[in-house]
Amino acid sequence: MNIKEIAKKSEVSITTVSRVLNNPEMVSEETKNRVLTVIEELNYTPNWFARNLQNSKTNLIGMLVPDMLEASNMEMAKGVEKIARSKKNSVILCDTDFDKNTELEYINTLIDRKIDGLILASSQIDEKDAIKLKEREVPFVLIGKSAFCQQENIVYTNYDTAAEEAVDYLIKTGRKRIALILTQYPVLDSQEKLEGYKRALHKNMMKVDLDIIFKTGNNIEGGFEAASKLLESKEVPDAFFIATDTMAFGAIERIKQSGLTPDKLAVIGFDDLPAGAVMEPKLTTVTKPSYRMGLTAARLLFDIIEEPDLNKEAQAIMLQSRLKIRKSCGNKERLKEIW
Repeated sequence: MNIKEIAKKSEVSITTVSRVLNNPEMVSEETKNRVLTVIEELNYTPNWFARNLQNSKTNLIGMLVPDMLEASNMEMAKGVEKIARSKKNSVILCDTDFDKNTELEYINTLIDRKIDGLILASSQIDEKDAIKLKEREVPFVLIGKSAFCQQENIVYTNYDTAAEEAVDYLIKTGRKRIALILTQYPVLDSQEKLEGYKRALHKNMMKVDLDIIFKTGNNIEGGFEAASKLLESKEVPDAFFIATDTMAFGAIERIKQSGLTPDKLAVIGFDDLPAGAVMEPKLTTVTKPSYRMGLTAARLLFDIIEEPDLNKEAQAIMLQSRLKIRKSCGNKERLKEIW
């Protein structure tokens, strides 16, 4: 069944059927109802993809994230989807598993399907790949820094200064031996958090001890395992700064099993996942504006899609991450607790 047959059975022109499907306000109620009745009787489904190709737009964008199971990535995706829906677009979400080849395969597949734009979170591709992507004339926006982000449209947050603020707070509350638990991926995110950690120690005249810096998987098991190793060390730290809330959840469970309280061993996480506000002790964390990063990246992408001239000059948008103090860092004053 095609549009020509619909027109014949409805006794109208093909143009009229097209108007009913695309611009119904241009057709009289009587004609529109007659055409729609025939469409329903014949169970006709318009080929939206083919029709949009004629207009050089598919109303589809792609979003690539490194790990769909990571809660902050899903918050970003929710922000992207909200803006896309307001633009009457759909989002194709792909999981790259922190693998460059997988990311490139998805990029090529999505471009072959004529998507209108791409959002790449924690991208693994390099500058040469980015140049090839530009040559295919598909607009893209990065979320999070990458090896080639200097000349690209990007939305990011201040991992380094946020980490510095968190560690500085621990030092100011009397902590003397602060361990760091990092994720293996994304590499650049971990590097920035490490830089902030080191800066806070240096400005407070404290030594960086490599024996209490760990890298592990970004999951509860990884945090539990890293905390176990640190608790078994000869000189047990009196504070943990942990690169994600997910790992912090595992670390806190291990600390509770050991019988230590926040007075003895403080914990600060990173991301501000909702579960941190209801666990015991409530998790002190750094708020990562994941949802707003998704919103902002999508707005920027659609601005470029709708006004291609905007893509001539790259935009870098930084959204602030800040410390949120709760009980897990040893804070006792309820009035200071920030929800």
